[in-house]
Amino acid sequence: RRALATRNAMALLPSGAGSPSDMSFLRDRSAATGRCGFGASLGADALRHAAGGAVCLAALRHASGGPSRVAPVRGASSSRCWGGRRGDGRTRAHANGVGLMAPQPVNEAGFPVSVQMSPEECERLGLKPFGDGGAEEEHMRKPKIYTHGPCASPAAARYSVQCSGWSQASQEEQHELAMEAVTALRANGFVVLESLYSIDEIAPLEAEAAWFLDSPQDGFIPQPLRAGRTEGHLPFSVPWASDWLVKHDLILEVVAHYMRNNLAAGRTQEEQQWSLVEWLTSGADLDFFSLPQWGPKHGALLDSPPAGCSDVGTAQETGPFFGRISLIKTPPGSEPQKHHRDINFPGPTAQLTVGVPLTQLVANNGPLGYVPGSHRMETPGYEVVANCPRGSVILYDSFVEHHGIENHTDRDRYAMYYEFETRGIFGGYTDEHFGDEAVRHTHEFRNHVDPELRKKVAAKRA
Repeated sequence: RRALATRNAMALLPSGAGSPSDMSFLRDRSAATGRCGFGASLGADALRHAAGGAVCLAALRHASGGPSRVAPVRGASSSRCWGGRRGDGRTRAHANGVGLMAPQPVNEAGFPVSVQMSPEECERLGLKPFGDGGAEEEHMRKPKIYTHGPCASPAAARYSVQCSGWSQASQEEQHELAMEAVTALRANGFVVLESLYSIDEIAPLEAEAAWFLDSPQDGFIPQPLRAGRTEGHLPFSVPWASDWLVKHDLILEVVAHYMRNNLAAGRTQEEQQWSLVEWLTSGADLDFFSLPQWGPKHGALLDSPPAGCSDVGTAQETGPFFGRISLIKTPPGSEPQKHHRDINFPGPTAQLTVGVPLTQLVANNGPLGYVPGSHRMETPGYEVVANCPRGSVILYDSFVEHHGIENHTDRDRYAMYYEFETRGIFGGYTDEHFGDEAVRHTHEFRNHVDPELRKKVAAKRA
């Protein structure tokens, strides 16, 4: 396995380079298939020229096909800019058929930054999310197995943990259930916590989500995602801030035991990149990130993470903290997304996403499909569609390869997502991305959830 990993790592490094100039080595072992295009930005100089005026820089989410994140224009309903990353460190935008080239600006850690534009300006320039809209092409689609429903496969049973008896279980039984979930998460990169919440608790939230995303909210700015989806940050209020929803003991227990990657804390993109090369060539073991040499690196980047990099926790703390929380709507007719990872750096066990379906999932109304083991750079050749019953929760490592399935029904599909992350990871979000009020409410969520989470982190270390 080590020889195979070494061969693949060296094959994916830029040829003839003393050090990598981009992140292409992390497209995983199936990089040559071209499935995972990079979300990228337009160069600032090019956009000043194209838009005929000044633009404001903000950090871009730079992931293997993951959502590009840019700060909103003041007073606009939403903002976005899109382009395609080139291996030579430049970006190309196509505005009304005209190719524009410019150097790609970066933040203090060496991650690419982007610009803010109104949706009207994007439309005028002919720009789409992710350059092409982010939809998957027909010839790139993987075989699927389903966790639930009439198409459920017995082979998918190992990706779910039955949690309906959690509240009645003894403390010892609850710990065993949490460790079962952690084991599945480490092996596959995702796990379905089946029937963790009661349907009576979850059912009313779909209508709440529809109202929130479809009604103008002062200080909150929804943003477009790949392949026709829409995302908006949530307010710190009932029902979204309910303890049973965002402070569930099982979820916090799994987070505390699973997340161990502090590689991004205080390191530049290049330092993280070469550390991941070492991780890959040493066998891609998740325990690699627990070694002392990969802990936080002291310095300015640790003390004050730059724009687009997570500022959760403090320079003196390690491990997971609450990140952000949002709703995503998948409207009827949405195409399947391209396969992507939500983050590239600093690799696995650095950010964990909690997905809470608010609409009853079926095979073709926009559930997510995951490539099991891809967070450990394995490629099994199929994907698992988590079309679990309402009341279930899906936990997935943001480094695992996944995508949204098409919505062929006549109804919107709503889901709530919240993240736990370590300090310094580059997600591309700036404080203003989802609006000024979203900033304040995000910090309220963190103040509410983190004390309970940090108790579990401390207990695990003890």
